[in-house]
Amino acid sequence: MTPLNHASKGLLTMLALTGLFTFTSCSKDDDDSTVDPDATVKIVNVLPDAGSVDVFNGSSKITASAVGYGEATGYLNVKDGDATFDFKSTATGNTVLSAPVKFKGGSYSLFATGETDGNATVGILAEDNLGAPASGKAKIRFVHAGSDAPAVNFLVNDSLLFTGTAYKTATEFKEMAAGTYTLKLNNASSGETAISRTGIVLEAGKIYTVVAQGLLTPTPVLEQPFALNVLGNN
Repeated sequence: MTPLNHASKGLLTMLALTGLFTFTSCSKDDDDSTVDPDATVKIVNVLPDAGSVDVFNGSSKITASAVGYGEATGYLNVKDGDATFDFKSTATGNTVLSAPVKFKGGSYSLFATGETDGNATVGILAEDNLGAPASGKAKIRFVHAGSDAPAVNFLVNDSLLFTGTAYKTATEFKEMAAGTYTLKLNNASSGETAISRTGIVLEAGKIYTVVAQGLLTPTPVLEQPFALNVLGNN
């Protein structure tokens, strides 16, 4: 084998360093293409008459695929500060909700709700306390996103857990023993039962959000009926 002279050795050293620099630069660019998160947000589509939506932060689409009615994304990385999230109909491309938001670290859920007919849509931004519950317990909260429903009480096995929750309101999380429960909403004024769901399993260590969604008096086919939706936060 022919030995390398000093010039050849110098050239190879330069090429090696250039290759190292190029690799490092590409890794940095890859990191920059993903938002360096200050906060995270889960998007929940409970717009009763919009169908599936795509969500944009400014000009950037932040949802990998369409979010159907009653569905939620995982937690998405976002920057701290003010932003506007535009919810666009997957079918038409029209903006059905522009939701101003402000993030200050931590985790959040953004619930898109209200009727697109009449321009009554709204975003409900709630802070998510994702700290683990105590051993043998689960955490649960309630979000009222039913635009034509009155303030409601939230009952678990007929025991009052949250009182007088109005539309566009999210409660704090509360801990409960893991188990199987019946969840019920009643009218906060009259006590009349609005809706209930049986056989809801709350697992130890899990965190849940129960959402009142849809309309008490929907237009058939065009709008979604009132319902309770149980979503996992972890």
